[in-house]
Amino acid sequence: MPIQPPLIGDLGTVLVVDRDELWAGTCASHLRSRGYHTVVADSVAEARDKACRAPVTAVIVGNRLPDGDGFGVIEALSRPGAVPGYRPGFVLIVDDLTLDIAMRAIRASVVDVLERPFGLMALDAALGRHRAARGQPDDDAMVTRRFADLTAELRRLSNMLAKDADEEPLRAPPARRTDKDLDAVLVKKLIRAEYSRARVIGGKILGDPAWNILLDLLLASLEGRQVAVSSACIVAGVATTTALRLVNRMVDDGVLVRIPDESDGRRHFLAIEPAVEQALKAYILDLAEL
Repeated sequence: MPIQPPLIGDLGTVLVVDRDELWAGTCASHLRSRGYHTVVADSVAEARDKACRAPVTAVIVGNRLPDGDGFGVIEALSRPGAVPGYRPGFVLIVDDLTLDIAMRAIRASVVDVLERPFGLMALDAALGRHRAARGQPDDDAMVTRRFADLTAELRRLSNMLAKDADEEPLRAPPARRTDKDLDAVLVKKLIRAEYSRARVIGGKILGDPAWNILLDLLLASLEGRQVAVSSACIVAGVATTTALRLVNRMVDDGVLVRIPDESDGRRHFLAIEPAVEQALKAYILDLAEL
């Protein structure tokens, strides 16, 4: 991968809060090379003190700190007047992403949640989303529109299948492949094609998080695997909080179903609703015949 040149211009000041001073210093150095000013703190108290003396536009905060957690920093710096003239955006860094942390992050309007280990380029993407959100709607609006279109199409296909099953055929239909003919190899090719398509101009422009989730869950079904909610959020290719909202919307709309993990009550798996999965398989088989 070619090395990206530093961004030009003043992109604001980022406060990096983490108990690991070496990681915080590496992170700050990377952000300075990208055009940001940086301030570093290693506790909730120091973060409060430094934020009140600097026009901080964004905060990258680890969830485990000597005197509290990342949500303590987020709460403190979200209060009116905590940061001079601006309410910063927050990127939360966690060692283990759980559903509880993700839901708390959504309620706190966190820009993104990153699970260690991750590449520093993920920070660039998260901060870029925050900069864009200051003048534009965030990813949620785009995701919602795309999901609504995809849901409508899946329901149309499902209704067509149900109608075909109820009607008496007037003549012998041509031979058609069954669901068993849809193997994992074909779905993997579609997933690779989707990633290639998203990279042509950029995932935010050409990516489709709902479609990414459906393809991954369909592949898991064909391979006999279970997919955790957190894994589906990663596959979506958007901010974790945005992906979780999308998953919840897909469950509410009957496209996906949650399956409790019998061995861990804190975790749920995801699966495609059976009628929707049948429609999706038929759609992909039709694509393969084009």
